[in-house]
Amino acid sequence: MSLVDQFSAYSQWRAGASSAIGRLRQWLSHNEIGDAQGDLRLQCVLERLRDDKLTVAFVAEFSRGKSELINALFFSGYGDRVLPSSAGRTTMCPTELQWSADARPEIRLLPIRTRATHASVSELKRFAQEWLVLPLDISSVGSLQQGFSRVGDTERVSPAEARQLGFEVVPDSADGLKAGTDGLVEIPSWRHVVVQFPHPLLEQGLVVLDTPGLNAIGAEPELTLSLLPNAHAVLFILAADTGVTHSDLAVWREYVRGGSG
Repeated sequence: MSLVDQFSAYSQWRAGASSAIGRLRQWLSHNEIGDAQGDLRLQCVLERLRDDKLTVAFVAEFSRGKSELINALFFSGYGDRVLPSSAGRTTMCPTELQWSADARPEIRLLPIRTRATHASVSELKRFAQEWLVLPLDISSVGSLQQGFSRVGDTERVSPAEARQLGFEVVPDSADGLKAGTDGLVEIPSWRHVVVQFPHPLLEQGLVVLDTPGLNAIGAEPELTLSLLPNAHAVLFILAADTGVTHSDLAVWREYVRGGSG
């Protein structure tokens, strides 16, 4: 079976389970057997089945072909690259690629300055006014390319402001950010991005989490605290021509293993 067929089979099982539980609720109610607590539990199960998603995180160091792989899996029908895949830091913040039945094609960008509120990304997902929403014309590869290019937006701020937003500014270290000749630090414009895009795999409940590489200037602290541990699977990508490098091992320890074990 192809990956699409497997997801389709899982979706059919989920729909069948939901239907069976719904019939059980009706039977219990009709025969006056159930109680309010039991009905609430069944309702919770139905909601979990309805909202169930399978999250796969794509993790790699820079220039390992991660964007090319995502392009091949989800955008090959356009005959051109949709995600930016040039050398360098093209993924500046965690980006979720997903599709919901009641959604429309769009890119939702969470401004980096929401870090100052100390609210988590999960919390801010409930407040639409905090996000910049850009519609996507899925019939135009140019529109898709223009929309996805916004994920790599950056801006220059003072070192003090960068620190206030949670970035580490370390002038004399290989880690952290450094001020340029103008005295300013480059930071990402966005903290998190959610892309709603109709694709057979995404329609079946798959969510792809595209992550920044190690030491990417947009690395969101919640990436290792929440997003990756909550992913159902992590796809760790290596380059065939270089094998496992020291930077790859650093990505593994920092992002995937998290220093445990």
